[in-house]
Amino acid sequence: MKENLRQIAISLITQYGDEAQTIAMLRAAEYAAILNSVEWAKWEEISLLIETINQQPHDG
Repeated sequence: MKENLRQIAISLITQYGDEAQTIAMLRAAEYAAILNSVEWAKWEEISLLIETINQQPHDG
């Protein structure tokens, strides 16, 4: 499942660039608001993965 979440994170970065983490955080907040703790935790993890990926040095 962790690899699946990483793929989602990479996909969001590809699609939204610098806004990817914001998108993930908004999605997490939506699930938190409706008390869906499973999806909320998933999107919190995706947000953290995006942050980690963005902090990694880029080849180039």
